[in-house]
Amino acid sequence: MNPPFTDYGGLQGHGGKAAPLNLAYLASYLMKIKPGVSVTILDCEGLRLKYEDIEARLRGIQPDIIGITMPTPAFLQGIETARMAKRLNKDVVIVAGGPHPTAFPIETLGEASIDITVYGEGEITFTEIVQALEADKPLSDVKGIAYKDKDGNARINAPQPLIADLDSIPFPSRDLLPLEIYFPPPTKRESNKPSGNMITSRGCPYECTYCMARIIWDKKVRLRGVANVVNEIEECAAKYGLGEFNFHDELFTLNRQRTIDICREIQRRKLDISWVCMVRVDYVWEDVLIEMKKAGCKKVMFGFESGAQEILDIMKKKTTIRQAIDAVKLVKRLGIKAGGNFMFGNIGETEETIRKSIELAKRLNTDTMAFFIASPYPGTEFYDTAKSKGYLRGDLQWKDFTLVADNPNPPLNLPGLSSQRIAYWQKRAYREYYLRLGYVLQKISGIRSKVDIKNLIDGARILLRL
Repeated sequence: MNPPFTDYGGLQGHGGKAAPLNLAYLASYLMKIKPGVSVTILDCEGLRLKYEDIEARLRGIQPDIIGITMPTPAFLQGIETARMAKRLNKDVVIVAGGPHPTAFPIETLGEASIDITVYGEGEITFTEIVQALEADKPLSDVKGIAYKDKDGNARINAPQPLIADLDSIPFPSRDLLPLEIYFPPPTKRESNKPSGNMITSRGCPYECTYCMARIIWDKKVRLRGVANVVNEIEECAAKYGLGEFNFHDELFTLNRQRTIDICREIQRRKLDISWVCMVRVDYVWEDVLIEMKKAGCKKVMFGFESGAQEILDIMKKKTTIRQAIDAVKLVKRLGIKAGGNFMFGNIGETEETIRKSIELAKRLNTDTMAFFIASPYPGTEFYDTAKSKGYLRGDLQWKDFTLVADNPNPPLNLPGLSSQRIAYWQKRAYREYYLRLGYVLQKISGIRSKVDIKNLIDGARILLRL
């Protein structure tokens, strides 16, 4: 289950709706190891289900085990979903996984409705939980979990080793998802073709203070094989009619030659697709970008994060302002669109450093730009620093950790920069960036298709809401 968030968290996203591949991977791996198991995925958020709708669905499914993914902003909604399931059936086993239980496995277990928490990578762990429960074996033998023993005491087991060979995991069970409801935000939509999301790797070798990747995946990076990646693209096109992809890898171009090989294999198979990926400003090369464009890459997304070098250094980004400028110039020269993100409210942030970020954003002048409020997710160095220095708001709620652009309650009060001022600067950044006459004329003159018009309209609606 993916708990509901939009209607109960009071926040809206960027206009897109992504399939919960994490749940689809859990399902595919479990069914591979235990072919006779019956699995249902209930994407409550994607389907915009109210709690009464969820209750009706659970009555129909009558599950023995429920796995609930719990990102920090939706943690309370996940707990409410678990409590509902327990009210319907006190014997159902509730397993909580995802970012928040990974950061707080024992604390999450303190909720009466939660029986087991999974920390870290979930496929092997969740499958072993199912096997242990079915065989009535002790949970003490399952790695990567915290659980309650027969006396109700919390126990935590040793970590589960990461899956060394990602190609051993079956493709995510997209057939268990309502694929027709998912679509990309206007910032990542490049065609009128049905769209889907994918990952070709897990992990990132960098140590950015704000990132959850190293909490889930450690610092290890595992890459899927070229053929395995392109086989999934081909299956998505043939079986589900998908023609556009949003690659969710933390760093798509991490391995230079592998990126080229994936692109050339897409070309060799004559796959007519469009796609968007995320890269770092120090991981773009002309020869790679040329192959990416030939293979259907329409846009690359950069995490610029700040226009002040001192803030980049504090967050351990290990990039420079000059690299950002050069990367965008290169991408634009080769005819690929660029998009980017900045974050306001990191440790050390001031109104002056935010001003530098806005000025850099305008100088870069990418096709789209997002200005997020920095969120110190539990488990990250950012969170530990903010907590130790007393920067977390006294009335902070878990939903305030959301990264969506219209969060009215930033989580931090920094020295000389209150949460209210951070929110003010975020709105001002959007106004200054998108309401420039030159930018508006550029977007209007750049209209080439119906999808360009649709993106402009949808983007304008989001901007007005912000």
